[in-house]
Amino acid sequence: MITVKGRVDHVVVVGAGLAGLSATLHLLGAGRRVTVVERESGPGGRAGLLESGGFRIDTGPTVLTMPDLVEEAFAAVGDKLADRLELIPLDPAYRARFADGSQLDVHTDGAAMEAAVEQFAGARQAVGYRRLREWLERLYRVQMRRFIDANFDSPLQLAHPDLARLAALGGFGRLDARIGHFVSDERLRRVFSFQALYAGVPPARALAAYAVIAYMDTIAGVYFPKGGMHALPRAMADSAAEAGAAFRYGQTVTRLERSGERVTAVVTDRERIPCDAVVLTPDLPVTYRLLGRSPHRPLRLRHSPSAVILHAGTDRTWPELAHHTISFGAAWKSTFRELTRTGQPMSDPSLLITRPTATDPTHPPPRHHHPNGEAPGPHTDGGPGG
Repeated sequence: MITVKGRVDHVVVVGAGLAGLSATLHLLGAGRRVTVVERESGPGGRAGLLESGGFRIDTGPTVLTMPDLVEEAFAAVGDKLADRLELIPLDPAYRARFADGSQLDVHTDGAAMEAAVEQFAGARQAVGYRRLREWLERLYRVQMRRFIDANFDSPLQLAHPDLARLAALGGFGRLDARIGHFVSDERLRRVFSFQALYAGVPPARALAAYAVIAYMDTIAGVYFPKGGMHALPRAMADSAAEAGAAFRYGQTVTRLERSGERVTAVVTDRERIPCDAVVLTPDLPVTYRLLGRSPHRPLRLRHSPSAVILHAGTDRTWPELAHHTISFGAAWKSTFRELTRTGQPMSDPSLLITRPTATDPTHPPPRHHHPNGEAPGPHTDGGPGG
């Protein structure tokens, strides 16, 4: 990121997903005039909505963490999250089921989780969990204030005492090994390391610093907006519109006009929008194409794994499933090798099954349910058909 110098009165934000909407609210709070351009007919981006047969089905994320960041975005325009949306904390955050038939409910409350771990894997593992929780909290504090909630104009700004603190915490070791330093039970190691796949990296290869994602999931808490995940971008867009943002839905950005190093206009398939600056939130390949640039790196970018998702609308339910149930297959290391290296579908799948009606029964038609199942898969560019 480079700090923009000079006039920035009018900013065009490309993309009305969660990133674009958050940027819009913060820019409005800073006194900027903002125009949001979105190719779809409404806000949401990846957090989309499918309406069919009376069902309202979230087509994007099912896990909402760190709601304080959302609160900050609303607060930028003098709004409150609680006035726009009801967030329901999930307990358990996940239900983990394993190939040997065992099951563990993952609680964000420390005492409840320690008791669950002791019953699941014994007193020694419960002590290890307590130490792991303390380590995750310290890791989060070091990373959040300096490396996550921060902007950088230069890599040199990374040189800070917190970098040494992160190293002292073992943040530059390997994630799986570091989790194993606290809990030796393989099932528990999976519960606190699978999150690395969110970033497209196997736990055995990911830096231990990625454990901060496990902190967000298993300590900070998981939430569900009443009405579904799409209710969040809808509420953010409503707040932004009331604060003065202009939305251009159904328009695709085709190019950027420049004067020197500055973007002076965003051109869509329907109009030209003059501006002083632009915020791009589409996928990285689209962003590079619009900028007319490619990344300066010796190796080409590799896409992270994808997923196959099944959305179902039924008049049946499965009460043994929590809001989020992770069904781990017997295989582990070979699974990540298939997803990130060989480009093969998982031979022994692990699945995330979401049952939102466990939390919000008003979401589908009366007496109906819409579970969905997600299976990680290789990116199509790297798979056998890529």
